[in-house]
This record gives sequence, structure tokens and C-alpha cells, in this order.
Amino acid sequence: MSNPIANLCMYDWPETSASIDRLWELIAANLNEAGIDAPVSLFRGDGIGDTWTDPNLIIGQTCGWPYINRLRGKAVPFARFTYDLPNCPAGDYYSVYIGQSEGDSKFLKDRQTISSAGKIAVNGDDSQSGFRVYREITIDAPADALPKEILLVTGSHRNSVKAVAEGKANIAAIDGIAFELSKQHDKHLTDNVTVIGHSNPVPGLPLITSLDNADKVPLLYKAVDNAVKNLNLEDKNTLFINGMVAAHDSDYEILA
Repeated sequence: MSNPIANLCMYDWPETSASIDRLWELIAANLNEAGIDAPVSLFRGDGIGDTWTDPNLIIGQTCGWPYINRLRGKAVPFARFTYDLPNCPAGDYYSVYIGQSEGDSKFLKDRQTISSAGKIAVNGDDSQSGFRVYREITIDAPADALPKEILLVTGSHRNSVKAVAEGKANIAAIDGIAFELSKQHDKHLTDNVTVIGHSNPVPGLPLITSLDNADKVPLLYKAVDNAVKNLNLEDKNTLFINGMVAAHDSDYEILA
């Protein structure tokens, strides 16, 4: 493969990027040892979504909803990290619902009450944890059930926490790992929001590879698994990663 591509973009914050790079260095070394060409550095910047269907993709990380909505049949899921997320099964994650006070939990009752929430901060309409998750409350696709005028699209979970903390939105659903990162790096914001609930756990963000690399899945899994095991404790703690489990297409059917 002449131009192999890789990304581990979903929790790539300025505060975590060095740890992610060290994780990738271990993965890449394992891949090279297995005879698989790996890029020296991860792809970052605009066009991350395009890499998920690129035939040169060796390893990428995507969200469950983009996978089920537009990547199914175009990429192969093979693993998901296990994160240090309280009360969560290995390989799964959940959303943390936040508000400005405990009383805002009333908005999580049903479609009618959540539609009266004032402003809801969402990172984007292609996010399972920040937007699609509201389906467990509305019992419908959120895009159809939530009035567009009450949605404040922020572009990231980090910005959604900020919006609630600053009073620009009443509630938000935040990826559980992103919220743990926020508590660590944005304490001035998380101290000004209140956790008002948690969603049901669902399969975590899948590591994927291109269809052209489907035959390499066992080697890819081994390369990442060994890298996680050999990652230093400080980086594991920074990334909240403590292991990984296999991922299969059928795992994500629950999101469909």
C-alpha cells in the first residue's frame, strides 16, 4: 500500500494528542513488524470523514452512528477500546446528560418535556452520543422529534459543556469519555453544570479498516491490543483506556 492512512480522532484533544501519538507509535511498530505498512503519523484536520471510506485506511476510529448510517458495507469494524467509565460494560459507553441544575432532569421525561427545554446543545446531528441518543427519550429519530429551533449546534462535546456552563443552553448529552476529559481539563466548566442523568450503554466507538484490508483484521486487532497493553500508565490514564474488545457489524445494529 503506497499511501496508508490512520486516524484516532474521536478523543483527540490538545491535552491528549501526545498520548494518542505514543499509542500510535506502538501500534505502527506492531503493524510494521507484522509486515503491514503503517503511516508514521496520524491523519488530523479537515476531511477525517473521507478517510473512513478511503481504501488506504489501515486503522480509523469513528462514531457508532456514522458507521451504521453511512459506513456499513464500506468499512470493517474490528475493535473498540475499553475506557475507564464508571458502571459501564467493557467496550461500551454512554452519554451523560447535563443541565444547569438538578431540576433540569425534568426535561428527560418524554418528548413533550424535552421539547420545552429551551435550548439543547448538540455537538452535531451525526453524533450518537450527543444527538441520536435522545431517541431513548423521544422514541423517535431525534431529527424528527426535536424542534430545530431549540437545538444549538456547537461542533464538539467540549463546546456543548461550555454552552451549558455559560447558560447558552439548558441541557446537553455528552459522550461519557468526553465528559471525563472535561472534568479533567475544563473543571471551571464542569463545576458549573449538573449531571442530571445517564443514557443506556451502547457499543463504543469502533476501530475500523477499509474493505481492502478486511483480510488483515486479526493482525490489526493484535497490533492494537498489544499496543494498549504496553502503553505506559500515564498515557493510559490520560486517555482513560484500559483495554479493548472485538467489534463486529452486528454490535451496532442496536443503533439502527
